[in-house]
Amino acid sequence: MAHIRITRAALAVGAAAAAAALLAPGTALAQPGVGGALIETTCTFAQVDAAMHASAPELAARLDAHPDRKAKIQEFLALPVDQRRARVQQGLAEHPGARERIQERKDSPEGQALREKLGVVANTCHNY
Repeated sequence: MAHIRITRAALAVGAAAAAAALLAPGTALAQPGVGGALIETTCTFAQVDAAMHASAPELAARLDAHPDRKAKIQEFLALPVDQRRARVQQGLAEHPGARERIQERKDSPEGQALREKLGVVANTCHNY
């Protein structure tokens, strides 16, 4: 059960980071369609969380409502970037259809709005 939660958290972060990738050129991973500013960030979780509360309060509130997910994202962002990449790659390898679902969500109007909000978070987190 814990493995499923970790994988879901990794995929959620991967999806969010993939959405942010289009706003942060040069952050893509070796695999097309996977990557993003939030995977590549040097910001701490506290900085990302503060930036999210400031620029995307509705997303921050959704995350705050799920402390278990928030803890998994904090754990994920505490990893070195290369380990984050590896974790996302592992999650995608374990869930072959995930890449397509991420792309579908990324292309939706909701995904585009999320990409914009996460781009702001990724681009401003160093200010916190």
